[in-house]
Amino acid sequence: MATIEQDIRSIPSILRQAHARVEEQRDAIAPLLDGPVVFLGSGSSYCVSMAMAAFYEQERHAAGQAIIPSDYLPRPNWTHIAISRTGETTELVHALQRAHETGARCILLTGQKDSPAEAHADLTLTLEFAAEEGVIQTRFIVAAVEALRVLIAGAAGHGFLTLDELPERMEQALTSFDPSPLLRFDHIVYLGRAWRYGLACTAALNVQETALLVPESHQTLDYRHGPIACAGENTLVWCFDLLEDAASAAVIADVRKTGATVQWAGIDPLISVAQSQLFALRKAQALGVDPAAPRHLTRAVIL
Repeated sequence: MATIEQDIRSIPSILRQAHARVEEQRDAIAPLLDGPVVFLGSGSSYCVSMAMAAFYEQERHAAGQAIIPSDYLPRPNWTHIAISRTGETTELVHALQRAHETGARCILLTGQKDSPAEAHADLTLTLEFAAEEGVIQTRFIVAAVEALRVLIAGAAGHGFLTLDELPERMEQALTSFDPSPLLRFDHIVYLGRAWRYGLACTAALNVQETALLVPESHQTLDYRHGPIACAGENTLVWCFDLLEDAASAAVIADVRKTGATVQWAGIDPLISVAQSQLFALRKAQALGVDPAAPRHLTRAVIL
């Protein structure tokens, strides 16, 4: 468990390294980020893909789509961004190979050098310093999202901190965050709008893998279209949206009427991702679950 906590608390320094690596390769990657883009990933990387596809559309006003590699159909005229911590997942390697064979432009974002997927990429952005040794992804998720949103939107997009601010604010937030009052909840719901929905999904998957709970993740406004019926005094609703989002605030007002407890800091959503990872770790400890050995999981699914 100590290793997982060390990984989470290392995120501020990992962010600084990610920024430096992006600057090293920005000139090579930037020309490829043009027109429609498909994001490929499995598991946590698919959640990141959902977030970044929505973010790409928001910032570039061009089509962005997230696809699970096993469902991939070639899109020859699209740029492909494959996201994989190991670059070894069989479905992703095969999808990237098919894309490359059609002549599509292919970028690999990975945490491992010289992986099988790299053979099918025109360009590889390697964040080897962010890859965890364990099974559960924490800091690689944050580093991958930050690298991509900087490449897509530049130094500052809508609703997140600048490159100079984020690492310091992340460190402060992790130091000050006390998940203890939230550990009594077993019904946990993560909410996010637009690109933040994908981040809500990463948080839900993380607590599922780490603490062996079955959480929910929903688009914030869609939560009122049915799932809110399950909310009550034993529910924790964790919102990843900004406080100034009036539509999200209206949903949260309805959530509070159910008696549910709301966790909504309204800060850069990547900070909420890291805090939710720390919560998942503490929840696992409280339940007597060993997050270092999640059941039925491996670092990469190799078929």
